[in-house]
Amino acid sequence: MQIVKTKGVTYDFHAIELNQIVPEVVDLGEDWESPGSQEDRHQHRYWELGYAAEGTSELYVGSERRFHLSAGSFWSVGADIEHWLRRGPEARHHRLFVGLQLPAILARHSEWNLMSIFREVVVLHEVYQLEYLFSRIVAEGAHPSHYQAAALRLSMDALLLEIIRAGTDRDQRAANAVLHPAVSRALNLLQTRFRENWPLDRLAIESGISRARLAQLFRRQIGTSIHKVLNRVRVERARALLRDSDLSIGEIASDCGFATSQHFARIFRQVTGSTAGKYRRVP
Repeated sequence: MQIVKTKGVTYDFHAIELNQIVPEVVDLGEDWESPGSQEDRHQHRYWELGYAAEGTSELYVGSERRFHLSAGSFWSVGADIEHWLRRGPEARHHRLFVGLQLPAILARHSEWNLMSIFREVVVLHEVYQLEYLFSRIVAEGAHPSHYQAAALRLSMDALLLEIIRAGTDRDQRAANAVLHPAVSRALNLLQTRFRENWPLDRLAIESGISRARLAQLFRRQIGTSIHKVLNRVRVERARALLRDSDLSIGEIASDCGFATSQHFARIFRQVTGSTAGKYRRVP
């Protein structure tokens, strides 16, 4: 396995030659691209899966097909299919990706019918729950550790299973059996769309319940306030970026949804008991 990092107009984290550890995982990583940038036309001998965390893009496939991607969009392109991405005008474009040999995974999970689900091109929108799963894979690939192969396989299986569910029975997913449905919905929004501002009024509307009732149920079932949960989710994301990326602390603060670096510094210290600078320097 090799770790490739670049810093400049484009920030990249890219782990390659992972097939030496897990044959079905070819590469993985995440990048932050500049506005209006465009990839060269290319194709792979494996399936490319990607998730747009920020910004908009146009995915071009072959000479005729084009798909619009925005924050929360997932796409996959099959082996030996020419494609490329053109970024929109937004200031920030953040993408996570993984390259897979699907036939190797099919051998372990024949009942999942992967080859029919992952046709030439698959595009799903508003699948915010996939960001955490992509991030988990990137984190496992970034740090050699005991049981890394098993951890990568488990993380990859969790991602594929959620993609299958999102693409086949998205509207029929059962509500969480333990949490109140409104609390489950609110918690999912905070965990997957943490870059957005979530005043109680807006979160209540999205969750389909009154603001007073949501606040009461959330504290009763989660054990803390909505505000504290959002801060913890943002700080957890910041920890991953401090550990795995070359982004500045100011850029990490922005990526995690904090309005200013000062606000980020205060919340990070409250949650972790340390400063972001000290956390980054710990080996």
